[in-house]
This record gives sequence, structure tokens and C-alpha cells, in this order.
Amino acid sequence: MNLRRHPLVLALVLGATSLLIWATLGIAANFGLHPALAIPGLLWLTTLGLPTSFGVVVAAAVWGRFEPLTGFIGFAGLAIVLGLGSQAVAHVWLQRKAAAARAAGRPWKWQHLLARGGMGLFLATIVLWVTYRPPAPLAGAVDGHCHLFGDEGWPPIHKQTCGLSPAQKANHSYGLLTRLLRLPPTGDLNELYVEALVRQAREAQEALGAFRVVLLAQDCRYTEEGEPDWDHSSVYVPNEHVFRVVARYPDLFIPCPSLNPQRKDWEAELDYCLAEGARVLKIHPPTQAVNPGDPRFRGFYRKCAENGTRVMVHTGAEHSAPIASQTLGDPRFLQLALDEGCTVIAAHAGTKAFFDPPAEDHLPDLVSLVANHPRLYADTAVLGSQFRWRCVPAIVGTPSLLPRMLHASDWPFPSNALVFWHRLHPFTLVALTAEQNLFLRDLRLKQALGMPPDSFQRLDDWFPALESTPQDP
Repeated sequence: MNLRRHPLVLALVLGATSLLIWATLGIAANFGLHPALAIPGLLWLTTLGLPTSFGVVVAAAVWGRFEPLTGFIGFAGLAIVLGLGSQAVAHVWLQRKAAAARAAGRPWKWQHLLARGGMGLFLATIVLWVTYRPPAPLAGAVDGHCHLFGDEGWPPIHKQTCGLSPAQKANHSYGLLTRLLRLPPTGDLNELYVEALVRQAREAQEALGAFRVVLLAQDCRYTEEGEPDWDHSSVYVPNEHVFRVVARYPDLFIPCPSLNPQRKDWEAELDYCLAEGARVLKIHPPTQAVNPGDPRFRGFYRKCAENGTRVMVHTGAEHSAPIASQTLGDPRFLQLALDEGCTVIAAHAGTKAFFDPPAEDHLPDLVSLVANHPRLYADTAVLGSQFRWRCVPAIVGTPSLLPRMLHASDWPFPSNALVFWHRLHPFTLVALTAEQNLFLRDLRLKQALGMPPDSFQRLDDWFPALESTPQDP
């Protein structure tokens, strides 16, 4: 078939190719994409595939803003339809313009058009080179949200071994992360995971001059009697494991144990964590099936406040693990801990993925809480990822929130610079897309998106040294 004589078929071929390039670049950017592959792909999407790109961008711009327009599968379907439709309309229109030019005796000379396009590309490259400004160097940073994972079989031994449930291994994030860190799909992952973590943290430390990481454990769900509920848990990393790793690398890591306040031994476990030097701990309501606003936890929060232990709580949507309910991510549940005098960190700033329902966006609720609670902070964990591209710009555009923001990556969940293409200088976009170190990619992406310098260093004031007495800011 001569595709030139069938402009609609040719348009659909170009559109399908462009969609495939979009998907390939989007996935590959999570792993680090060499410029030799990124640049040709981006050039295609901004030239031959421009109409398709327009359709995809329109789909992304409207999706998740209205209640019926939600869900990733629905977005993918709309992006395909609009992408192919835009490519078809543009291609048929160009073919008709070319035919009209030939009929009028003014045929298009494609070699001249290509020459003009090449000259335009050359001039654009010169302009980009002149306008490029490298990021200002940071005098060190602290990453406030890094996960420690491991797997020694399921169910794990409480307070002794790490574990990942079959449901967790079936989650899309498991395959992504094992490939990203080059881990085997099965077996004892504990030491291999620590090696990958330490390697990247050391690289970031060398690049920045000073760099440390808040390292998170992960508690399980508990029954009404306060016993471990392995049937409904998905991830378990005991606090003992975190303290062991921190003891091996005290210059890199700050321990953040995880403590579900539903456990019957919460007070003894909190005493243990305090004795080991914990100055921050984590609660994950959606995965741990715990409402952080439950009045039963008043004593727990009071003891944390009395000992200067900050409480980090997951807020917003959760997609990387099986959950009890998305409603448990509402930051308004933090009111109880704040009333008891705790310094609270709203992890993920109450945000959602772009395809989630509008009701799951709790950033406005967080902004209201911050205005009334000087001890409430939020972090940027996972907000540089592929599906959270609205979040950092929204935070940067909320000046009242910026003095309370803490840098956090959610390592090893990767940032993806490609989805921020419209907010980054093209040279910055290519450089960040190629960055293999997940700590550095996330930090430099958020710096390029406008997060202020003090957000990267605020935790250094909170945790100046492991042996220091904790002081609330």
C-alpha cells in the first residue's frame, strides 16, 4: 500500500508510532534514559508526532479534574483516542493543503521545507544554549523519606524479619523496583537492597558534599486485640532492622521507626525506639488500617510530644501497596496529634495522582491546617513521580506552604522528569532523564521546579547529629 495515497492510514501509523514513543520514553525515564535515545524520541514527539502529543497533553490536562473523568485506564483510552484523532485531523489537513498548492501550480518542495526545519532546529539549539542556567549548588541536603525493604519470607517473624506478602509482590511497584535496583525477583533481598541503597546514598553524598537520609521502617496491621494481622498486611520492616542498618552507616542514615498505635505493646515499643535514638517515627494509615484521629491514640501522641519525637503520617492517595481505604489519608485526621503537642509531618502533602478522583486531593485541607498549626509540616515524597506531575507546581504556587515543606524522595520510587517537560528547560529535561541516581534525580528535579533551597536543608536543622538532644524548630 502506498501510504502517501492514503493520508488517513499514514496518519494513524504516525500516531500509533508516537503513542508507542510516548509510552516507551515514559517508562524508560524511570530507569534513566541515555540522551542518545531521549533526544531523538523528544524530537519526534515535537515534530512528526506533534499532533499526537497535543492529544495526549489535552487528555492529561482534563483528566482527574472532574469526578467522572478518573482512573488510569480511562486516561489511557482517552489519550489514545485524542492522540490518534489529532494526528489524523492534522495529517489530512496538511495533505489537502499540499494538494491545493499543487492544483494552483505552487507545489510544496519538501526539500526546502526540510532545509528550513533543519535551520530552525539549529537556531533553536543556539537559543536553548544561551538561555540555559545550571542549578545553583546546594550546601548539602537531607532526604526525609527513604524506605528500607527486605524479604525473608511471608509471614515474617514479628520484630525480627522483613517480609513482602504475595499481594505486595503482585503489585505493579514490585516489578518496577526490583528491576530499577537490579534485585533478584525472589530470595533474601535484605543485604542486596541495603547495598543498592548505600551505593546511591554515597554517590549523592559525594556529589552534594553533605547528604543524609531519613530511613523508614514499616509496621504491619494489627487485630482488635493488638496482635499482628499477617493475613491483611503487605509489607513488614521491623524497627530492629532499621536500627541495625543505621548503626552500620551512622553518617548516612537517620532512623525512622514505624509504629502502628493499634499494637498492644505500643508503649514498650515506643520506649525501645526512644532508647535507640529515634527522633521521628512513621504511621501509614492506608496500609496499616489505622485512623490517626482515633481518640484512643491520645496517650500515644502525648508521649511522642513529651519526648520530642516527631510523627510522620502518610497523607493523600496510596497506589504502591494494598490498602484498607484511601479515606485514611485525609490530613484532617492529624488534628488529634497536633492538639497533643506533636510536631507532625504530613508525608506526600495530602496529594493524589493526576488520575485520582478530585475528592482525594487533600492539599487544600493541608494548607488550611498549616495556617493554624505551627508544628505541622509536609514533605515532597513521591511528588516527582510519573503520576504526580501536578503536585510540586501546586505547592510552589502556594507561598504559605513553602516554609513548612521538607525535601523527601520516597526512594526507591523514582522521579520522572519527562512528565514535567513543559516546566523544564530542554537541557535540564534531558540531563534529569539520564540521571541514574534516584536521590540526585529527585532532588535536582524539585530544585528545577522551584522548591526553595531551605526545603532541602530544613531537616539538617532538625537532626544535626545523632547524639544531639532533639529540639523542635
